[in-house]
Amino acid sequence: MIPAILNLILYVLVGVMVGCTVFPICLVLHVARSAVTMKAFPSLILLFLKRFIPASLVFIGTMVILFEVDEYAHKTFLVEIGVRSDDVFLEKLHNHLFSSLVPVGVLLFLAMTAVCLLFALQRRQQLASDARQQEQLYKIQLLLDSTQEGIYGTDHHGCCTMANKACARMLGFDSPDQLLGQQMHNLMHHTRSDGSPYPVEECTAHRMSETGVVNVVENELFWRRDGSSFPVSYSVLPMRDGKQAVGMVCSFMDITAKLQIEDQLRQAQKMEAVGQLSGGIAHDFNNILQIVSNNTRLAMERFDAADAVYASLQEILTAVERGANLTRSMLAFSRKQFVRMKPLELNRMLVDALLLGQKLLPKSVRLEFLPCPEPLHVIGDSTLLQQVLFNLLTNARDAMPDGGAITITTRLIETPDPELLRLHNCSHKGMFACLMVIDQGPGIPEEIRQKIFDPFFTTKEVGHGTGLGLSMAFGTMQQHGGFLTITETSEKGTTLAACLPLQEPPPA
Repeated sequence: MIPAILNLILYVLVGVMVGCTVFPICLVLHVARSAVTMKAFPSLILLFLKRFIPASLVFIGTMVILFEVDEYAHKTFLVEIGVRSDDVFLEKLHNHLFSSLVPVGVLLFLAMTAVCLLFALQRRQQLASDARQQEQLYKIQLLLDSTQEGIYGTDHHGCCTMANKACARMLGFDSPDQLLGQQMHNLMHHTRSDGSPYPVEECTAHRMSETGVVNVVENELFWRRDGSSFPVSYSVLPMRDGKQAVGMVCSFMDITAKLQIEDQLRQAQKMEAVGQLSGGIAHDFNNILQIVSNNTRLAMERFDAADAVYASLQEILTAVERGANLTRSMLAFSRKQFVRMKPLELNRMLVDALLLGQKLLPKSVRLEFLPCPEPLHVIGDSTLLQQVLFNLLTNARDAMPDGGAITITTRLIETPDPELLRLHNCSHKGMFACLMVIDQGPGIPEEIRQKIFDPFFTTKEVGHGTGLGLSMAFGTMQQHGGFLTITETSEKGTTLAACLPLQEPPPA
């Protein structure tokens, strides 16, 4: 019996060796025909052996068990029919069983090997397909992450299925993975700008995904993770399976900077129009004042200085002078007054001007001057530039009724944002000499900040200001080819910057 089993195992092992020889040769030919790289070839052999070796072991064990079961069944049958068996008879029985099982076993082994090969090829194709899909997904994700627009996709229930890095960053998340599975409307589109709830049934993005209408929605609010909001412009592309909506892809961008630029542009256009109007009025008003002034002086020559009428005429001249100062302010705003432009060194001019500027400040306000170590050569009218400084000092003083410190500093700055230069009609492309006035007041609210340079706009009580100080300074800086702007405002104070084009130092 034992020699027969050993023979069976020997035949099976021969079959295994044949299979291991023939089918790898077939694999090599298949790989050659497919023109795959040598790197892919071992992977195919490995996939084949992972199935072939366990299957071969199971096959050998099954054949041994089958031989034992078959032999036992034959012996039992011989005993039942009364056939007496000796060693010669049993050996012939073993040989018979062996010769009948081996061909079947070899055929089954070859079939098993072919099945393992087919499974290995199928698995290899599946892995290749998965690798291609992963590569495509990587390229798509890389493309999405390269854009500055926020992009996310949702399923039919509005839950996030994909998002790019810009989307996560704008919504206040560290990674796009944190958005996956979340209901996007409830996460970042749940409230209107007036604070009222925004149901998903009324959501414009939801309706666009349902109807299939592609449009751009302007100036709606999205909400960040920390509860703050920002204005956005977004569009929605619906995803459909036949006629049924199965999701959408939404792309959006933060338009905060765009809205600020639009506000500044409207402000600049409004001030340009007001400047033209004020210039025309100031010229006509100044002509009227000249007539009043000349006739008053003629009348004063007929009276003695001690006469009461003379004193009344003197009051008329004083009022005329105040009116003339007002017209000069209006002309400065409209950039139509006559200016005496000459080379100046900004730091030296400020040293002289601050001697007078200190007199504008009460004792509770101290003045600090931090000049730039480099000379700042500009071209301008020293009188008008001093007037700009005095207006900025007065504005800073009024912002600190309880006292504090006003810091005057000069700096050399790079070319500002081209959009800022365009809004201020500034064509200078080089460096700027910047005069900065920093106060310690409570800051400027946003609604007032948009109007601070408007002529005749003031937050002071009636009789305490005309609202022309900053507007005149604004017009004067533009007339000098520069600009005046608010660089910073907070609860700790406000910084106003008056910037002039830097010039080459005059020859010695």
